[in-house]
Amino acid sequence: MTKGSVIVNGVRFDDRTANIRVDDTPGKLPADLKDGMVVKVRGLINADRVNGLAQQVEVENEVRGTVQTHNASGAPPSFTVIGQTVSVDDLTVFANFSSSTITAVGELVDGRSIVEVHGLRDSAGNVRASRVGLLNANPLLDNLHGTIKAATLTATTFTLQNGAIDVAVFYSALTISPATATLSVGASVEVHGTFNGTSFIATRVDVEAVEDAQFEHAAGEEFEVEGQVSGCGVINPCISFSVGTQAVQTNGSTRFENGSATDVADNVRVEAEGHTFNGTTLIAEKIQFKRSRVILTGTVTAVTGAIVNGTGNTGTITLLGKTVHVTTLAKIRTSDSITNTDRVEVRGYVDSSGAIVAERVEEDNAGGNANRVILQARVTAENGNVLTLLGIDATLSAGTTFEGAPDLATFLAAVTPAASGGTLVKVKGTFSPGAPGTIAAEEAELED
Repeated sequence: MTKGSVIVNGVRFDDRTANIRVDDTPGKLPADLKDGMVVKVRGLINADRVNGLAQQVEVENEVRGTVQTHNASGAPPSFTVIGQTVSVDDLTVFANFSSSTITAVGELVDGRSIVEVHGLRDSAGNVRASRVGLLNANPLLDNLHGTIKAATLTATTFTLQNGAIDVAVFYSALTISPATATLSVGASVEVHGTFNGTSFIATRVDVEAVEDAQFEHAAGEEFEVEGQVSGCGVINPCISFSVGTQAVQTNGSTRFENGSATDVADNVRVEAEGHTFNGTTLIAEKIQFKRSRVILTGTVTAVTGAIVNGTGNTGTITLLGKTVHVTTLAKIRTSDSITNTDRVEVRGYVDSSGAIVAERVEEDNAGGNANRVILQARVTAENGNVLTLLGIDATLSAGTTFEGAPDLATFLAAVTPAASGGTLVKVKGTFSPGAPGTIAAEEAELED
């Protein structure tokens, strides 16, 4: 969420008459809504698809408590709170810190700093923070979201599962909210109380399915959900997956923005939208990638760090003359460590500083054509039949095979360059290194 009135997934909702609930407290004001907060909204969207009227707004933070550990120099920077690993990036909003960038993590003090974190869970259950607020005190007590783990529920305890570390929760029947609700294995709950380093003493346990009944989707209503993709594994294209905790399915009619069906993969952040909901699964009419997808396929010319199969890697890979940053969140799929002369496919995004960040790196056999490269990115400049993508000049010709347009002139007419990123285009061809480096395009596709 960004604050306008309330701007959620690109729609500006007028919140002046909305019923607003923050931290389970109703009757809050629009001024209590802040950039980066994760919200649930029920309302009306105008025909222009730009404006709407919010009727119900609920603010949901993911975890609040005392920082246990922090790593300001990590890639990405991160910290832990109530056993949950929280990572930050260039889009994270920092409130009440001296710094407004990821360097704010260095201001945290282990065992003393109290934070409230809004964010989305990744496929490992860890939090990708959209907002981190530094608190002077914690009058609302610690809190944490999760699901009740199988075979742990008793009359006084259960294990809260969310992330790599489960949390033991002690509660009583009097703490369950609403009072008419009951606890069950697999139920999504929010616990409030005190975390003592090993277990959580709950003063209230909110059963979210009951508490959030007003936000349940009804037949024929438009339904949108944003979050990190999970459940794909090695399947590509991935047509059945989860966005956050919501099951989503795509089909031949699904539209993709800022990327294509093959870009759907674990930990990629998307917005899924549709009207068809069968009670458990959203049939997506549109999948919008929250960051434009970048693809680079070619031969590696330089590597820093040890980039090996799995996750937890840090370092850089250079290909097509571009430095790609690999963080601990990137998924690497290779038979051994990546070295010079290896051919790989990189999928990721360009962050707000202009750095290319990998989310997935795979071996690529080039289909027998080791000299062929692939580049997908936003067009930043157009000079005749030459398109600039990531600073690389791609030359198109009448001999280029076009997808999304019948010929060269039509293709070029469909491209709109912009310094901040224009039309999303994919080119395949032969790369010639240099400054800036060029590609003689054999194929070109419009991806928007």
